[in-house]
Amino acid sequence: MPSEPLPDVSHQRRRAVVATAAVAMLGALATGCITGERPELETVPIVDDAAASVVLERLERADSIRFTATYDVIPTTTGETTEAIVRQVDGRRRITFGDIDYLSDVASSRTCRLSDGECVDGLDDALISDLNITHRFWSDGIAARLTVDAARRVGFSEGHTETIAGRPAACADVPVLGGEVVYCALDAGVLARYFNADATIELTSFSNDVDTAALESDTDPRL
Repeated sequence: MPSEPLPDVSHQRRRAVVATAAVAMLGALATGCITGERPELETVPIVDDAAASVVLERLERADSIRFTATYDVIPTTTGETTEAIVRQVDGRRRITFGDIDYLSDVASSRTCRLSDGECVDGLDDALISDLNITHRFWSDGIAARLTVDAARRVGFSEGHTETIAGRPAACADVPVLGGEVVYCALDAGVLARYFNADATIELTSFSNDVDTAALESDTDPRL
C-alpha cells in the first residue's frame, strides 16, 4: 500500500489565514463608514483539508518550472481520447490539444487551428469546450476545481502517494456529494491525474527538458 504524505500543516494554516482575512475585510467594508464606490472582493473558499492542501501546494509550482508534459484527456461526454502537450520555459508556453494550439509569452498570445493555420489573438477556451477543461488544466485551472471541491467536501479527503509517468505524485481523493474526485500532482509541480464525472486526465510523460524550437509559432508542436 502506498504511504500517505504528512500534511503540510503550515501551508494549510496560511491558506486559512488568507481566507479569514478576506472575510474579515468584507465585514469591515459592510459595516464601516466608507464614502465613494466600495471595492468588491471575491469570497475565497477555505481549504481546511490536509490532503487537498498537499496537492494544491504542488500545483502552485507549475507556472515556475521548465517542463514538457503529455496527457490523455478523456471527456465523459464522448469517451474519446485527445492528447495534450504542454511546454513551458522562461515565461513562454505552448499547449496543444490535437488540432487546437495555444501559444503565449510575456508580450502576446494567440489560439490557432493547426489544420488550416487560422489564428485569433488571445487564448480562446471555447475551442476546447468539448473536453470539459481549459487550456490551464495542468496548473491553476484544476487547482481552482480542487479548492471548490475541498471546501464543499462531505468528509475528509484521503491522501496517498502514487508513481505516475515514472514520477512521484501526491494525491487527494476528495469525497463530494455524488461520489469522489481524484486529484494528483507531481512533486515537481504539475497535474498528474484527475478523475471526475466530467472527465479523466492522465499524465503519460514528463520531462524537465524543452525543445525550444517547438515554441516557435512557425513549427508544428505535434512533431
